[in-house]
Amino acid sequence: MWEALDAVDWRALEPVGPDHPATDVPKVLRRIARADATTRPEAVERAYADLQDLLWSPGRFTDVGTAALPFLVDLALDPDTIRRPDLVDLLTCLVCDGEDGGRGDGGGEADSAPAAAWRRQWPRIRRLLDDGDPVVRRTALRLIADRTGPLLERWQEERELPVRVALLLALGRAAADEDRTESTNAEVRAVLDGLLHGENPVLRVASVIAAAPLDPRAALRALPMLLEILADPALAPEFGKVWYTLDREVPYERNDVAACVVELLELDMTVATSFVAGLAETGSRIGDAELRRCALDEAWRLLVARPSVEAAVLPLAAGLLADPDDDVRYQAAHLMAVLGHRAAPHADRLAALLDDPGESTFFEGRIGDHARWALTRIGDPRALPGLVERLVAPYRDVQGHGFFPGEPRQPDVADVLRPLRAYAGVLLPAVREALRDEVSRAGWLVEDLRKVLHAWGENPLLPGEPAPYPQPWEPPLPEPAQAEATVLAFAAGGQWHWTFPPALDALTHHGTLTPPVREALTALGAADRRLSEYGDYRAVLQDEEIRARIDRLLALP
Repeated sequence: MWEALDAVDWRALEPVGPDHPATDVPKVLRRIARADATTRPEAVERAYADLQDLLWSPGRFTDVGTAALPFLVDLALDPDTIRRPDLVDLLTCLVCDGEDGGRGDGGGEADSAPAAAWRRQWPRIRRLLDDGDPVVRRTALRLIADRTGPLLERWQEERELPVRVALLLALGRAAADEDRTESTNAEVRAVLDGLLHGENPVLRVASVIAAAPLDPRAALRALPMLLEILADPALAPEFGKVWYTLDREVPYERNDVAACVVELLELDMTVATSFVAGLAETGSRIGDAELRRCALDEAWRLLVARPSVEAAVLPLAAGLLADPDDDVRYQAAHLMAVLGHRAAPHADRLAALLDDPGESTFFEGRIGDHARWALTRIGDPRALPGLVERLVAPYRDVQGHGFFPGEPRQPDVADVLRPLRAYAGVLLPAVREALRDEVSRAGWLVEDLRKVLHAWGENPLLPGEPAPYPQPWEPPLPEPAQAEATVLAFAAGGQWHWTFPPALDALTHHGTLTPPVREALTALGAADRRLSEYGDYRAVLQDEEIRARIDRLLALP
């Protein structure tokens, strides 16, 4: 190998980039070949990162990659090479950019140097699919992930469950995407059907998910079986041992698999919410807090995307307000707050949580804070004592709060207080005191509190402040024709744009609707999707506000 490596004129090869000279390739290959169990992990990590930088340029296959290919294969096939799956990953990245990948089944340019190189090496590369290391075999499946025939061949040979699960999921996607013969199609369906009625519960679930690209309603028909297996506490650890996919190095846990099932069930939201409720009910009955958290995670994901699930999510969340697990109570209280007036029948149960100090493992705030917010959304005055103090306290030592879009989180102060204008007489002293404190220390909430006062029709300035308060910027109202075009485009399935709310305001100001716009607004009002740009609690708040505007518009002549 090393004589052949030295025989290559690396200086003559085009590098991936100016900072990655081709002459470094043999040096890095030698570093990887010399590494063993005593080599520092960070040194091995650096060597593989350097190799990828030297050989891989997304979207194209370079001369240096073509020249290095046989040496990569040598190292990948050598059982003494450290972290061989990383080499297989790099080979996969290269094959994706190597036109046909040289796998001998057509589709590339016949005279392409990269394709020819791959054709020469493919008989050796395919030996990785039979490697003695199951991790190498599973990683090597990515080389044939888009080919139904080779995947079926591997299925007949493979016996390791972590590899079989990943193989099966890839087979379903490949069969749906690839042009295939009727006999191949029948063979794939026979494999999936046989597993669906087989003895291994994990493979039964995998067969349903693998079948979804071919048969989107497969999960709907398998609902009782899926719920029985995924809610079985004895089986829960098994998913975390064997549920690998080709795009992840770590396995999915049981809750991750359940989330995949819920996504498949969204063809019928009644079935999807029934499945989520079943997870919650079973989790409560058998004392499985992880399963209850999973149910609330999925209820939350559905709620911020679809208005139709509100009625089903309400009893689920209300039933978990007294749960012994802090994370469960936190999520349940947050869901109740987002549900707003729908949660009014459960106001007493929320009031009982006002002093709950429990916290989530992952999210900021206390359970009592979310219960208090829920009561403000309902309009229950029991939320008012101490409300402003609780809202501003977390910001005294921290300038702002981080969060990931789409996750449950503490509401912004202005989002809680602005709708409470009817209680301004009670809350005003506390808001002004909080503003005074924020101004004195140049705090994070100065503008938020001024906006609240402005929304209440109060003076946003403190006594003695000389500067006039700059009015919050409002986008200009478009002309009626432009407003109509914006509404029609959004109703036709266009992406969210900040001009949509001003377009609604412009039409309201104009005072009449044309028939096409009325029809578009009627369709939007009936749509089972959030009319919002957000992915967290604001999706529901903004959706409520926009739907109220649409209702007012539809009342126009």
